Amino acid sequence: MAQSLATACLLIACSTGAPVSTMSPNPAGESWTMYRGDLVRDGHPPGATLDDHAARRLRSAWRAHVGGAVDGTPAVTGGLVIAGGADGTLVALDSRSGRTVWSRNGLGAISGSPSDEGERVFVGTLTGFVHAFRTSDGSATWDWKGPPNAAIWASPVVHGGLVIVGVASPYGDKPLVPGRLYGLDQTTGQERWSTCIRAACAPGGGVWSTPAIDEQGNAFVGVGNPDDGVLAFDPATGKQRWLVSLYPDDDRDLDVGASPVIFQLAGREVVAQAAVEGLLAVIDASNGSIVWSRELVQGTAVHGLLASPAYDGRALYAASASPPKGLVALSAADGTELWRHVTDLPVYSAPAVGEGVVMFGTGAVFGDLKSGSLIVLSTTDGRVLWSIDMHSAVRSGPALAGDLVVVGDNAGDLIAFRPSG
Repeated sequence: MAQSLATACLLIACSTGAPVSTMSPNPAGESWTMYRGDLVRDGHPPGATLDDHAARRLRSAWRAHVGGAVDGTPAVTGGLVIAGGADGTLVALDSRSGRTVWSRNGLGAISGSPSDEGERVFVGTLTGFVHAFRTSDGSATWDWKGPPNAAIWASPVVHGGLVIVGVASPYGDKPLVPGRLYGLDQTTGQERWSTCIRAACAPGGGVWSTPAIDEQGNAFVGVGNPDDGVLAFDPATGKQRWLVSLYPDDDRDLDVGASPVIFQLAGREVVAQAAVEGLLAVIDASNGSIVWSRELVQGTAVHGLLASPAYDGRALYAASASPPKGLVALSAADGTELWRHVTDLPVYSAPAVGEGVVMFGTGAVFGDLKSGSLIVLSTTDGRVLWSIDMHSAVRSGPALAGDLVVVGDNAGDLIAFRPSG
């Protein structure tokens, strides 16, 4: 199931101190404030300017220990790198030096990515909480607790004065709880609206996916079994617009956990959705009809296409944790395979796209967690431009903020890279 991605969060539970250092000025162009870098969740925001020349010269800039495994993508904002760990630590580091600016402990295991809106940063936990902190110093501003037994696996979404969060079951669906979406007041944390995914708030339909929102204020999110599909809703009210199922679950526990990607195709808005079953589908955003779909791999509950895909205006980049493991580039127009890079290890890391380059990590959820790498490929033909052995599984999607690259690993470290010279 999609939530198995964060199982490794529970494998390491150590803590970190909270020394305070002086925050450096925000380096120009270094911004990646939310999961996938922007609200359309394409992993290719305008500030991701790393190109092939800079990628070939990447060198380690600093390494800092957070505590538990870091599976979410770090946020980069205002000269800070902010990330959460499986031990319940949220830490803000100086983006130039890696020194700790502030740290908060005991929050509950963090699986997703922090979301920053300038003054505040928001994070969800597997214990069902959303925490809001002041970005500058980490002081708490509000907390919200979800329904009993619910977990927050995905990342909070800041939009229209609200913090939108989805809830799902704890690991193993024990118990299976109703999937829900909530709209919380961005300033106070007060609940403004809530909606159940399934009729009569029946169990299932868990929200493992982080919602994507377009410029017109239409939101889309992946939902879990038994629906295993994509839900369109109004982020201002939570009102459902349409729900399309991508395949019958048949008790296989093939939750849709990747985030949708919004883009324009032949003059209409579409949504690309990767699924743990191994399917990649492009859907008409107006009515949920399938534009095209393609089976890329044969997935299982903990493999398949768990990572959110990326899009650069030409191609979709889908990561696979099932054989053939690796990254595949597909024509966004019709799903034609453009190239495929096969890896030895599974890919749970959501790829990020710069200028002519795509970057992702490798590494397992179970088994050998001391093996993993970070890889940069050319988007033109998939050739390797740069790679590094991380000596730890890398399930975190990298953040590309200008030429700065930041990623987390299973060992509980944050690692930053910059081009040399």
